[in-house]
Amino acid sequence: MAVIGIDLGTTNSLASIWRDDESVLIPNALGEFLTPSVVSVDHKGIVLVGKAAKERLVTHPQSTVSQFKRLMGTAEKLSLNGKSFSPEELSALVLKQLKADAESFLGEPVEEAIISVPAYFNNNQRTATLNAARLANLHVERLINEPTAAALAYGLKEHRDESTFIVVDLGGGTLDVSILEKFDDLLEVHATSGDSFLGGEDFTRALMAGVLARWELGSQALSREERAHVYRVCDQAKKVLCEETTVAVSASIQNRTLTTTISREDFLGFCSSLIERLRTPLERAVRDSGLGRDGFDDVIIVGGASRMPAVKNTVGRMFGRIPSANLDPDLVVAMGAAIQAALKQRNQALRDTVLTDVCPFSLGIASAQTLEHGIRSGFFSVLIPRNTVIPASRNDRFYTVEDYQAAIRIQVYQGEQRLVKNNIKIGELTVPVPPRPASEEAVDVRFTYDINGILEVLAEVPSTGFKDRIVIRNTDTELSDGEIESALKRLESLKFHPREDIANIAVMMEAERMFAEALGEEREHIGALILELENAMDSQDRQRVDTVRVAVESRLDTIRTHWGMW
Repeated sequence: MAVIGIDLGTTNSLASIWRDDESVLIPNALGEFLTPSVVSVDHKGIVLVGKAAKERLVTHPQSTVSQFKRLMGTAEKLSLNGKSFSPEELSALVLKQLKADAESFLGEPVEEAIISVPAYFNNNQRTATLNAARLANLHVERLINEPTAAALAYGLKEHRDESTFIVVDLGGGTLDVSILEKFDDLLEVHATSGDSFLGGEDFTRALMAGVLARWELGSQALSREERAHVYRVCDQAKKVLCEETTVAVSASIQNRTLTTTISREDFLGFCSSLIERLRTPLERAVRDSGLGRDGFDDVIIVGGASRMPAVKNTVGRMFGRIPSANLDPDLVVAMGAAIQAALKQRNQALRDTVLTDVCPFSLGIASAQTLEHGIRSGFFSVLIPRNTVIPASRNDRFYTVEDYQAAIRIQVYQGEQRLVKNNIKIGELTVPVPPRPASEEAVDVRFTYDINGILEVLAEVPSTGFKDRIVIRNTDTELSDGEIESALKRLESLKFHPREDIANIAVMMEAERMFAEALGEEREHIGALILELENAMDSQDRQRVDTVRVAVESRLDTIRTHWGMW
């Protein structure tokens, strides 16, 4: 039975299969490899998927939808011509189309697939992807991170036996960064990072905003159809600017034709904030890997949006070299997914190839800390730090915080923030303990995370021998849709943290950011600095606050210097 590889993308999707010792791309009914990730419902209630649906984005925007990959893992519903769809259902429709194309191309049933996902997808988003596969009647045991899939394709085709390289994958909706090392037949991921809300679609919207500003028009002044029209025009102009230095942008709006000329410099100005956002995930991945920016044999860029000169130049300047793009950036992830499918089937040509990956997010539990003014709960205690090679198993001991409490509730979270309210809760269990004074009873908690993204949480009470466990799978989320949506909104609002004192706000925000980016002892050190500043602010002693803030600023400067931020 054939196992295909699928790149389920924000903008386009495609499938491939390992055949005759190479990845073979599967054409759709139009003979094209790329199937637009667009779904539409016409006036008869007939569902359209792919290129036909994409054409309706401008003509029938109210009954057509794209970019729903960004909504995966949320409870949002989308209405198309009176029919309501979840993001998982829309993705399932795309997968069903790819499955049908593959069956037609191969001449046999297709029941199993390897699907690529952004490396920075969280547990809920991965769950949604697997749910979509089940709705499409596809059995999926393994998800593969997109930059890892790209690295597989490059590792088999382009690289010598020993090399270390960084893969920058900028697709239509997501940015992923992975650092890998190839040694003989071992391909090992050392670190991964990314931004789940940065991609080519954002650059198109930035260009659209710049063009409308020139025309002295606001997006809200346009009808839905006009907005879709201008978006399409700008998307085409963005692609032209990959090859040309200027492009004429023309659109019919409100019964008049408006035209302007956009240069690459103009486009770069419109997208300056997006270009800046590219830097942080790259810096984080390099820092987590323990390598300097000169520690790579190659820098590889993939994903359709990587064709933009602004992206190539930014990555090139950061690493002091011209990035490699020897394989088609739109196709390379699907090629790698097919290799992973062949590995799963223990294909003879690949039987000696070993692939390791890492946990993309830190995993831990909610805990409490003793501060000057008493015990404060809601802190995030990490058991498995992000970028730990998987499979992995870690344990720690936690103590009661209240006198004579009869149980300890273990709440499991994933994320990088100091406080659990700003991370994503993925499960919990409660274990009974003998009621004794605070800190006299404990529970040992062990996290075991495997290559399929399944987390087992084992809790044992030493004094009684009581044990309990939960298994948190990508296939069975413990969160309701409403909780997922709420958690994602909280994450999006992290950069707005209100404080009365502007100077204190600036330092606190910078410290929180650096805490999220740090690991190990540096993370603990920054966390201690944050607590020190919080305690000073809680004291409402202005002189003490000023003194502590200056000291914290100085120590943060030292850490930044150590990191060697670009």
